[in-house]
Amino acid sequence: MNEKKREELLAAEDTILQDVSGVLQAMETITQYETYEVKRDGKKLFAFRVRGLDDEEMENCRNLATKTIKSKRLSGLAMPGDFNAAKYNSLLVYSATHPDDRKWLWDNKNLWQKANVTAGWQVVDKVLRRGEKDEVIELIEKLSGYYDEEQSDLEQTLKNS
Repeated sequence: MNEKKREELLAAEDTILQDVSGVLQAMETITQYETYEVKRDGKKLFAFRVRGLDDEEMENCRNLATKTIKSKRLSGLAMPGDFNAAKYNSLLVYSATHPDDRKWLWDNKNLWQKANVTAGWQVVDKVLRRGEKDEVIELIEKLSGYYDEEQSDLEQTLKNS
């Protein structure tokens, strides 16, 4: 390595180290949980923690919410069919819920019997109202990195004008 190149690298060393530490800090905050409180008529009923989901987890939820059909035109090859948006949303909430909270809430066999369901994601449908589910999904998206504070401020300004 020539002397000029070495000097350039040394001059940029602080910036490079700062960038690397930022990457490490970002990796540490990937699994961050926030609490969602279910309130009705001004009364807190219960709360649970959710986290952001990665691409693979979201894709898995999408696949579980999509029926496959065999295409007669393609020699019986399985193709994506109907997409169930309500099931997808419930699967997102179920998947993002903290494992401890999922155990006592969505995977609670007593609740399954009372709600007449056979899976934890179905309890989400029975327990949360549509608007509540939307709020939880918005929180999950924020924790997944989809939420842009500046964009939200712009949306609020546009709504209020």
